Amino acid sequence: MADAGAGDIGVAIISATDYFCSVQLITHSQIGTHHTDHNEDALVAEELTPEHYLLAVMDGCSSGQESHFAAGLITKILRKIARQTNLRTFAERRTPGVQELLKDTVRQLFTTLRDQKALLDIGRYELLTTLVLAVVDVKQRTGEIIVVGDGLVAVNGEITEVDQDNQPDYLGYHLDEPFEEWWPRQQQYFSAEDITDFSLATDGLHTFRLTSPESFPPIGEEEIIRYLLEDREEEVDAFMLRRKLLMLEETHGLKPTDDLTIVRLLLGD
Repeated sequence: MADAGAGDIGVAIISATDYFCSVQLITHSQIGTHHTDHNEDALVAEELTPEHYLLAVMDGCSSGQESHFAAGLITKILRKIARQTNLRTFAERRTPGVQELLKDTVRQLFTTLRDQKALLDIGRYELLTTLVLAVVDVKQRTGEIIVVGDGLVAVNGEITEVDQDNQPDYLGYHLDEPFEEWWPRQQQYFSAEDITDFSLATDGLHTFRLTSPESFPPIGEEEIIRYLLEDREEEVDAFMLRRKLLMLEETHGLKPTDDLTIVRLLLGD
């Protein structure tokens, strides 16, 4: 996870699952230039089972109370769920499918958040964060994704964006409802097949602005998004996303004004 802070923060995981295919996870999170105290984004990239990865990005609501807290709390809960799921499936000697794993993960998150809200007397406006969450099967190369609020998903270069016009329907609004009533109403649910390149991102991707009055070669927003979520350098390593962001700053004079977080998963042979 990228802990909240006032500077640029990059976290990257490179791993391999030789039994199925090569797996490379590259993550990055950085504070926006319009924020001064906290990075209100957070991320998760964890193994659920030897065949499945749990990926998520969160974007705390700036108008909420201590919005970095909500994103950070969800991160802690999801990492715990991933560890417990890994242990449980190993003990049970069975591997659930991606749909079952996604729903079970969201159910556990929902109920744990509800319990923590009551235990810590957390107010309604202290749990406002978007959630883009995916379970990817690296053996079958399939994935299931849910977006609660807004965010971007890229699968093999095809980008899907959920934009709720700055009025996201946050998970925190629904914790007093039974999960089994809330879950069927979710319409921002996607499936992916034949995955080779998979990314989740917060909407900081739309906030690149010039950082100085100097003259720089122009670059369009669509080019920026594809450069970060689709383009591969010759050498893919833990710092690929950070290098790309530095290139945008040094070559085009651009930095995101809002916090930006990306999780990118690459599957090889």
